[in-house]
Amino acid sequence: MFSTSSSCSCGLIRTALLLAGLSVAWGAPTPSDLRCEWRVNNQAVRDICPEFYWETEGQRACQVLVATQQDGLAEGKADAWDSGKVESRLPIIEYAGEPLANETPYFWKVRLWGEDDQAGAWSQVQRFTTNFKPLPALRPHMRYFVNFGGNDSELMASRYDLSFRPGPNEVRPAYIGVHYCLMATMVIPSAKYDDLKAWCAEQGLGDEPPETMWCHFRTDREVTLHVGAERAENPREKRLIPGWDPANDRNGDGRVDDEEFADLANPQAHAREMKQARIPVYFWGPPRDDFVMNIGHPDYQRYLAEKYMPDQLEGGYDGFFVDTTPADVPGAGANADVLEYPRGPGEEDAWMRDMQTAMAKVKIALPDSVLTANGWSADPFVLDGMESEGWLNITRSGRGFDAALERAAKLDRRGKIQLLQYNPIFEPERSEFGPKVPIELERDAIFGLATYYLVAGDYTYYGYGRHPYAKSLSWYNPAADFDVGKPEGPYERIVLQQDALPEEGNLVPNGDFEIDEDGDGLPDVWEIVPPVVFDEEVVKSGKRSVRIDSDNVQINNFSKNWLTLKPNTTYTLSAWVKTEEIKGGAGAQVYVYDFDGAESGGITIVFHGTNDWTRATQTFTTGDDAEGRVNFRVYGSTGTAWFDDIRILEGAFGANTLYTRRFSKALVVVRPSQPAVGWGDGTAIDYDLDGTYRPLQADGTLGEATRQIKLRLGEAGILMPLH
Repeated sequence: MFSTSSSCSCGLIRTALLLAGLSVAWGAPTPSDLRCEWRVNNQAVRDICPEFYWETEGQRACQVLVATQQDGLAEGKADAWDSGKVESRLPIIEYAGEPLANETPYFWKVRLWGEDDQAGAWSQVQRFTTNFKPLPALRPHMRYFVNFGGNDSELMASRYDLSFRPGPNEVRPAYIGVHYCLMATMVIPSAKYDDLKAWCAEQGLGDEPPETMWCHFRTDREVTLHVGAERAENPREKRLIPGWDPANDRNGDGRVDDEEFADLANPQAHAREMKQARIPVYFWGPPRDDFVMNIGHPDYQRYLAEKYMPDQLEGGYDGFFVDTTPADVPGAGANADVLEYPRGPGEEDAWMRDMQTAMAKVKIALPDSVLTANGWSADPFVLDGMESEGWLNITRSGRGFDAALERAAKLDRRGKIQLLQYNPIFEPERSEFGPKVPIELERDAIFGLATYYLVAGDYTYYGYGRHPYAKSLSWYNPAADFDVGKPEGPYERIVLQQDALPEEGNLVPNGDFEIDEDGDGLPDVWEIVPPVVFDEEVVKSGKRSVRIDSDNVQINNFSKNWLTLKPNTTYTLSAWVKTEEIKGGAGAQVYVYDFDGAESGGITIVFHGTNDWTRATQTFTTGDDAEGRVNFRVYGSTGTAWFDDIRILEGAFGANTLYTRRFSKALVVVRPSQPAVGWGDGTAIDYDLDGTYRPLQADGTLGEATRQIKLRLGEAGILMPLH
């Protein structure tokens, strides 16, 4: 896996065509420079679900065959995997067949379809050999990471398996140090900008980097961002960023003069120069600001792979941690009218494709480096892994808790490194952020470690702490040093009691979507944002449901229904949801919003992947403001989702649920929270154990032996059997 750059010219051609306002139809494309895990005929593939890569132009779809015998593959016999025809413009695909055998040779080939939907010829057969090795681990039962950390290399090496510091490598070579860096954004002035400027001069691109290396608003955009670093004490400021439209620059001199400005071709774009329309991430200044780069610019991609990223390995680093890698243009660019990333047909996922291509080029240039990113969500995955910053905290409940576990377990099965960061509660000495809930830090620490153990696997790392990271080391959890052994199977979800919902009292008008008196094909009362349609074939109750079909990651179609509830009152939100191949992004969601001061009013009903009809619930308590709305949507994801019978009922209802997982030396039991219900002794249940156990304490010691554990909402136990 620790293993990416040949350059595709697609980005250059696409950029040039977009700027010229042109399009093109391709012939049958031909793949070249085939690579498995970023090497030609790779003899040491460490990723259990490797990526296949090729270079081409004009690809519309692809098909990859993988076989154990070269002769069989020549006859079209793919006994390991046949991807089938995959609609994708990206020249990368991830293996998704049965598990590959270790230390075994395999053979593969690919064919492509172009814009005319005609298949090209099969490529020549390539070979790869698997060489799976476990990730290094300081402890026999888990892996521990920390964001940044300190300069005490001895201490770091004795605690952590991975961090953003290189020094511990000298103490323990198996430790992994990743360099924090930014690929998609640029702070100006900065050392990185000076480096890019010098590189552009060396490459004959001019004394300054071409303005096309940045992303720009095409129309005027009002933006609210932090002034300076994202800190609680720093203000947020609203500024109007003028848009740049080349059509306004009629004489093509790179600026809009007074005559052109008096008669704008696009009156929604008021930038006089292209530079004024750069998309900001933070308002650091002036004079210092942070802007979004055009990650698809071919020269910028070349700079990343040939200069910037290799330089980051100096000083003993093993790889990279890349921040700001969303599925869409970062920050205020998301869902905006962006010059370089128009939202037309065939370009909906262009930003993500360019991010994947840029990362692939880095991996080709540096195949042995570890490449991870913050919050990465893509298919294929391309890089080695990701950090889930804020993966869970103790207030996450219901379907949101389920979804976090499901995603982590799935990515571990795919062999993707995951840095799962549990965010502790507010603690004034160490963190200015975090939920302010009435529990002890020790209870929170055990809950965080136990939730990690529910999904811990061969590719998962545990992290405990939260942004900002100046005091990361002080969050260290000594209970993690206690050996729980190896997992003996996946986690189990146990529903101890499922509350029946009252038949009457739904406060969501037309929550079952049955009323369409105006005959417009959409449910009355709801404010609907396309694409939402009725479905009378796939229904949970009544005659119809509503369905959302998403074929691009730009979707954010929150449909809403306004409500007035009682102040300072507990309610239960309930919804039936069915999904099919919901991939990437934030998924299919149902949630309440705009109830200022509400407890547990966040987005917790979340679905990814394929799920049959599932009833999900969320409790919340209104504050003094009892006016808000209930929303359903698909956000930043592809796939299909159905929604039916959305209800809000006064009172707390739902499932009394436990999660358990057995290890060779321990039993883990987790009871998620329901913040709107409470945290105290009145929420406790007694859970009978199958033997005598001693509970692990937050300081790493063991408590008194017991055959029964009492768990309040938001409480967990890590239990060692008494032999």
